[in-house]
Amino acid sequence: MFKRSLLSLAVAALVCCGVSAPLSASEVPASPVSVDKGSKVPLRVLTRPGAVIYSDAETKNVVKSNVPTFTSFYVYTRPTGEMLASGSGVYEVGIDDQGTISGWIKGSDLFEWKQTMCLTFSHPDGRDPVLMFEDEDYLAALVNMPDEKRISSVDGYYSSIDEAATKKKPLPADFPVLSIEPKMAVDNSTNFTLIPIVDYRTVEFGGREARLLDIVAVNSTEKDRKSSDLRENTEYLTSATVTSDSQAGKLKDVKFDIVWVIDTTLSMGPYIQKVRENMVNISKQIAGHEELSGRVAFGVWGYRDSETIKGLEYVTKNFTPELQSVDAFAKTMDDVRETKVDSVIFDEDVFSGVSDAITQTAWRDGAVRIVILVGDAPGHELGHEWNVSGYDENILRSLANENNIVLYAVHLNPAKTKKFNKIAARQFKTLSMNDGGGMSMYWSLAADDIKGFDDVSSKLTGTIVKFATDAVANFKSSGAEEQPAAAETTAAAAATTSSASAAKGPTEDDIMRSLHAATVTWLGNEVNVVPPRDIEAWVVDKDLKESTRQTMEVRLLMTKSQLDEVAVLLKDVLIAGETGQVSGESFFSALQAASAVAARNPEKLANAKNIATSGLVPDFLSNLPYKSNLMEMNNEVWESWGPDEQNSFLANLEAKIKAYSAIHDDTSQWIALNPDDDPDDYVAPVPLDLMP
Repeated sequence: MFKRSLLSLAVAALVCCGVSAPLSASEVPASPVSVDKGSKVPLRVLTRPGAVIYSDAETKNVVKSNVPTFTSFYVYTRPTGEMLASGSGVYEVGIDDQGTISGWIKGSDLFEWKQTMCLTFSHPDGRDPVLMFEDEDYLAALVNMPDEKRISSVDGYYSSIDEAATKKKPLPADFPVLSIEPKMAVDNSTNFTLIPIVDYRTVEFGGREARLLDIVAVNSTEKDRKSSDLRENTEYLTSATVTSDSQAGKLKDVKFDIVWVIDTTLSMGPYIQKVRENMVNISKQIAGHEELSGRVAFGVWGYRDSETIKGLEYVTKNFTPELQSVDAFAKTMDDVRETKVDSVIFDEDVFSGVSDAITQTAWRDGAVRIVILVGDAPGHELGHEWNVSGYDENILRSLANENNIVLYAVHLNPAKTKKFNKIAARQFKTLSMNDGGGMSMYWSLAADDIKGFDDVSSKLTGTIVKFATDAVANFKSSGAEEQPAAAETTAAAAATTSSASAAKGPTEDDIMRSLHAATVTWLGNEVNVVPPRDIEAWVVDKDLKESTRQTMEVRLLMTKSQLDEVAVLLKDVLIAGETGQVSGESFFSALQAASAVAARNPEKLANAKNIATSGLVPDFLSNLPYKSNLMEMNNEVWESWGPDEQNSFLANLEAKIKAYSAIHDDTSQWIALNPDDDPDDYVAPVPLDLMP
């Protein structure tokens, strides 16, 4: 679908320019207006319900009636002064930024979308559904209430919504909640729903920073334009209150793919043997349940270290190009052997093993995906020449979430490598902080505790098979009601896991809850949950009953050219940092030499306070609701860091560049905002934590 690369388009454009006569002024395509004076970001608008396109600014002749709600257009003429402020003016709009004019739309029929930010719902386990309010001030007042009063009010809203759904009657016209997030999971990886952010403001909520967000929900087609207003649409009211428990019967035939990722270096022989024995025992367990035949499949990846080390043979190896039944897999495990030579250094290429398992395993369609990581050493940090993946634990955790993968980590701690053990613990905990989980699914064992490993691996695989044996009953009995509140971020959650908890490790109930969370996502995709649509509302990005729970995640909709712009910026900063480390020149001097953009405006860079004011940052990154180390970077900050901190910063940039490349090349990530969009205008919803 994306055969035309940016390079080929550029070459084509140059060829055309070389053989065509110059365009006259009247033939030059019009350019869309920008969001602000001095900005190069084109202004876009979204249509309101019932919008009409007219042939001229007089709005007398209709070109198209009932434009699908929240259709996106570029703006070529924008009203000014009082007409802009009052919304009484008209906008000249087009379907692209190449001068293709569609007509004129009244200001009352649209609203401006200045930043292409959108939202996705976080995993629903352990929190309440997002309430969507018609009035910003009403929501702000609710956020500022004392906890007891606010929680009582919110419980009242949920009760009223459930009661109305039971009776199949719309809510009163003056009900303050306009709509609600479905109780079942909306699987954005396979059923992306556009929820643009029109405006936002930062507030304090429960001692934490939160955001009030003015959002629209976009999901209708021209033939299906039913707003999800709970006060009018009883069909949506009913569907939004359907619970995962009520749909658990669909889990009767759910499949489970279990893939081991095992360190196969010299020290791991006894543990590989235990996994092999464990598989024989699991084979016997599955043999007693005919209903599991074909529903549980296994795979294994081995990882070692750099192929430059003689005798290590491979960085990663997939022993199961196709996932296998447990009996076939038990035989395959005979081929998984530890290397006979020692590694040069203690840390190994854990991240390449995990990355390959996530992205290159032959996962079966419609299966719950599970990875079990076993290792006794940390992965090479970002920037290390033997980190072949180019990723760290944070980016891999994000990648696992995007691929709906549950990861369990078993960490074996050698007695004389305490420094490395702490690094590995941090990495393994972050990798195993699964979407929808309240804790890291991480076990820490002494490296000589073979029996302990046998117990953990047997409990883990045995519990997964137990869950699969009667997924319906186990799903209902392993809900997330008692699950601890999800932490603000994966990294923060991993960092706060207590050492006592890590040593003990997750219980069977914890494993069951993690599988419950995974099957909640599976059910949402299976049922094809209908998200809110055709509404404009105000929400807060935290659970109104518990401010520690994140309910919505911000993403930036980026075109391929925008993704390339950010990658170019990071490459320039990377080169500047590396050059400065060698030559000793100032960071900004090195950056000026590295950047072609800087050469066009050297004075602005020379006088800049930081990268944010340097003129190098693409306009569309301005005023995003997040903090960035890169934007604050200047000579003083750079010089205040030691070599290790500088290297860590540069390695992080390099990892993000690689992540952008993966997004760029993944056709499944790119969506059209409008049915007739050119592929160059397709966008990908990129998580904010991947921004520089």
